[in-house]
Amino acid sequence: MSRPGVSTAHRLAIAVAKAYYLDDRTKIQIADEFQLSRFKVARLLDYARESGVVAISIRENPRPEHALASRLRSALGLADCVVVATAGRESPRAQVAMAGAAYLATSVGTNDVVGFSWGRTLSALTGYLGSLPPIRAIQLNGSLGSDLAISPLEILRRVVQSAGGRADPLMAPLLVDSAEAATAIRRQPEISSTYAGFRELTVACLSAGSWEPRTSQLVEHMTDEDRAPLWAAGAVGELAGIFLDAAGTPLEHLTDRLIRIPTHELAAVPQKILIAESTVKATIVLAAVRAGLIDVLVIDVALAEELLRLAENS
Repeated sequence: MSRPGVSTAHRLAIAVAKAYYLDDRTKIQIADEFQLSRFKVARLLDYARESGVVAISIRENPRPEHALASRLRSALGLADCVVVATAGRESPRAQVAMAGAAYLATSVGTNDVVGFSWGRTLSALTGYLGSLPPIRAIQLNGSLGSDLAISPLEILRRVVQSAGGRADPLMAPLLVDSAEAATAIRRQPEISSTYAGFRELTVACLSAGSWEPRTSQLVEHMTDEDRAPLWAAGAVGELAGIFLDAAGTPLEHLTDRLIRIPTHELAAVPQKILIAESTVKATIVLAAVRAGLIDVLVIDVALAEELLRLAENS
């Protein structure tokens, strides 16, 4: 029998708090178990803390990378930030990819529609997705080059192979020779279906390519004629085929020839996670945050420190 004066919402907050703090359940698992939305679970946990149901005490100094993540969240206005202290035998890329996979696993459920771009770090991430629930996975941009291991199509295949669910591929090049060719490709039924899926995305999983120093695969596959106006406009890199300058302004010079998610549709995705390592990515990562294309960072300590330095000096 319920105690008088204790509301149903209060009792539910207690049950949710026990599951989260004592049983170590994720918010996704709790939402499924109690038949609640993730947002309702988050509100109940907030209520549990604010009402005194839960009291949190921290008895030790935070690890340096945790303090760094907190400073970055505040400086850049991020929804969340994970900073990985890379050490040991595994490469920094592998360790950041592992952290990215763990973050993704706690962020998505079976009703989520998750978009994936491409790159070496995202390719590495697919090796750690064992706990990811079945999802609808969408390829955010066309393919480029001959390295199939890091192509967006291969990344999509590995995600669905690991997690199950449905794949919406973009069976097309990222950059084509003319606007007319791109328009014809977008009109193909299987391509237009994937484009329609962009508007249903709830999560985007992204990497970024720098133009100086060059880590972008896209810039290496462009002609001098294509690169020149972007260099002149101040391009510092790209993510999912979206070019940005240092201030985060999208540069749409080649948009009519690109097969990729439109900039405004990526910006509208509720949760956009960028997974990256190395200080060479700092300028493009900061630009992506300024553009409103990133909400969450999963990065290594060196990149985090450089981002903080750039943000504080700008």
